[in-house]
Amino acid sequence: MINWLTNPLKKRVAAELKKILYEHPRYRADSDNVQNKYSFKERPQRGVIINAASAERVRLSADNYVGRLTSFCMLAPISAYPGTTLEWVRENFPVLEQVSPKRDVFPSPPGVYIINIESIPNEGKKIPGTFTVEPVLTVLNEPLLIFSSSADSEAQLSHDLIYPGSVRLWIDGRRKLVPDVDFHVDYDTSQITFLKSTPTGSFIHADYRYKTPTQGPYQFQPEETNLIAIPGAVLAFGDRVHECDKMAVVITEDRTEVADVYGGKFETRFELVAFTRDSEDREKLSDYLVIKILERQNALGYEGLELIDVSPGGESEEIYNDETDEYYYESTISVSFRVDWAIHVPLPVVVDRVEMTSQEAEQEHGYLDGSVPYDQVKIGTYASIAGVPSSIRNQLTYERVL
Repeated sequence: MINWLTNPLKKRVAAELKKILYEHPRYRADSDNVQNKYSFKERPQRGVIINAASAERVRLSADNYVGRLTSFCMLAPISAYPGTTLEWVRENFPVLEQVSPKRDVFPSPPGVYIINIESIPNEGKKIPGTFTVEPVLTVLNEPLLIFSSSADSEAQLSHDLIYPGSVRLWIDGRRKLVPDVDFHVDYDTSQITFLKSTPTGSFIHADYRYKTPTQGPYQFQPEETNLIAIPGAVLAFGDRVHECDKMAVVITEDRTEVADVYGGKFETRFELVAFTRDSEDREKLSDYLVIKILERQNALGYEGLELIDVSPGGESEEIYNDETDEYYYESTISVSFRVDWAIHVPLPVVVDRVEMTSQEAEQEHGYLDGSVPYDQVKIGTYASIAGVPSSIRNQLTYERVL
């Protein structure tokens, strides 16, 4: 959970109260009677209602800027799709620790993993939704060949099913060759054909993406996580599920800066209403809840829930059957937490290389035969950025797309 605001915090408090009641033999049967309103079909013997939630932001600074998040994985939108089914994507630290104690190796290969929502959950019938994962894996700096003579005109990529438009060839690690000017790609055979004479002794390296079989389907529910679809990544589904939605999860070989982080704290207050059919049991239940909440303050603190105060409040009686003059006895418990919130604003691109040559000269001449110098650093030249995209548009290329 990134933000412990009113709704998720209330659910978290309810889950903890259910555990507290279940631990007591007398209240074990009442552990399911914890709700945020009196919505029981028939009011039970005992229960707890969570209501009267309020919050006030704790100001830390003018904009609450925390810093930048570095990660192996990043959630990216795909144009023309809502992109709201997944709330966030994070590293799964326990899985990374199994691969490397330093968490410096990601178990899934780098690439762009397209999440396709096949069906949405039917909560009324308790039928989960399904999604598939379409991996488009990334290959960077694959040694292609060394030109032994200017007669070399062909080369072969090491993978099939190359993603159309994703091939980037680099000569001597410095200059990107121009498609259909310097070279041509046969995407059916993964063969490269060079269209110009080749400078002897030059190195050619290739960057590209290739498709692998679709994985899944996997099941999901709103406000739950999936830990198996992309090993090493936590996919968190929210409550804004759209049918036929698509999102992209970008996995990089090394950790890179993926988002600006803004964060802070809220002071959130709840009023717990413990009700029973027995007046003496009211005090016992109230005291038990107060003590158990205090016992759990350290464990909750590790989750970003800092307990500020818990205290018993007033008592009241409520007639629930006028004819028999039977009562419910209630007592209130005030609970205050200081909780964390965070907003992650994705960065637009992971920079791979920077071009410092005019785009017009590049498209007209290319670079393979050496007719255009490698470095045209002049006033007013065009600088274009090549990298792994954070916003996936019509094609999974390396360029920044605005």
